[in-house]
Amino acid sequence: MFLSLNRKLITSALFILMATFVYIETASAFSIREFLGLGKPETEEKNTPPAVQQPAPETSKTRAEKTPENPAPGLDFSEMQKILSVVDENQRKVLLADEEVFANFVRNEAASKSVLAAARANKIDQNEKNLFIARRGAENIIREIYLKQLIAAKIPPEFPTEEQLQSYYDQNKDKFVLEERVHVWQIFIPFKDPEDAKEAELVKKQAESIINDLNKNTISFAAAAEKYSNPPAGKYNGGYMGLVKISELKPGIKEPLMALAVDKVSAPIKTEEGIHILKRGSIVQKQDLRYDEVQEQIRKLLVTQLENQLRQAIFKQASETYPVDINDKIIEEWRLKLRTNITTDKSAATQ
Repeated sequence: MFLSLNRKLITSALFILMATFVYIETASAFSIREFLGLGKPETEEKNTPPAVQQPAPETSKTRAEKTPENPAPGLDFSEMQKILSVVDENQRKVLLADEEVFANFVRNEAASKSVLAAARANKIDQNEKNLFIARRGAENIIREIYLKQLIAAKIPPEFPTEEQLQSYYDQNKDKFVLEERVHVWQIFIPFKDPEDAKEAELVKKQAESIINDLNKNTISFAAAAEKYSNPPAGKYNGGYMGLVKISELKPGIKEPLMALAVDKVSAPIKTEEGIHILKRGSIVQKQDLRYDEVQEQIRKLLVTQLENQLRQAIFKQASETYPVDINDKIIEEWRLKLRTNITTDKSAATQ
């Protein structure tokens, strides 16, 4: 999913970039090179009035003739193999199963290469702060790769066994319970200013008018929720808020809600946020979950617990084998110096 989202964001950015370029070329003298921070072509700067200059069509020859400062980005089969080798297996299958999906993926990779080339042409990779950020990112990635590989090697393929799963379930049955829940519908009218007593009174009167219409059946609860409820949570679902755990209801909501008969509507309920009009549905009693219903949940839980334990052990062992020489005194000295430096830098920046 992370990969797919990134691709969508890149594609959207390119569409915005293309649309902006069309506008700029029509309305002004800027070129796409200028938009990317690459400056105008030398011939354009010397020979052509800005208002009438149009970039010459780029041919395969001119595309190949890139200067050392603006090298042509490259993408070949070998690199695509490497890229796909680090993609999630399920995502890789999806990419390779469909011609159009794969083509879009490759085009997005090519577009990313182009943006990276533009960044390098602008010497983004030569800025000291940017280099530090890049180095920190690379170090974090290397550390996580190392941790994942080491943890994967330490977890037995058969873990957790069926016996371990069953044992955990038997010892923790109280955790595998669906609490008592209730179906809830709501119309919510928020306060713009919670401190404004006059506004609160007006909102309350509005709520009373809505309740009066509901009791007279001149409007349905669903229609009233769509018309009056704000924000839209539940607004377009007839005001239905779902099955709510009774134990998680706020006291100011729980008591009047549970006092209602099924399908009955409450009086206006005031909270700090606004006025609530509630309708109560049926109660779903507490339910114990069977082992087969939670088996996979237990499996994931046990694996996660073991991964966290191994992760902590690796950090501890690495700290002992490759210690970094720091102590509480040094840490406090750094804090005081950094606090002073940051304050000084901010003062200088505002002058």
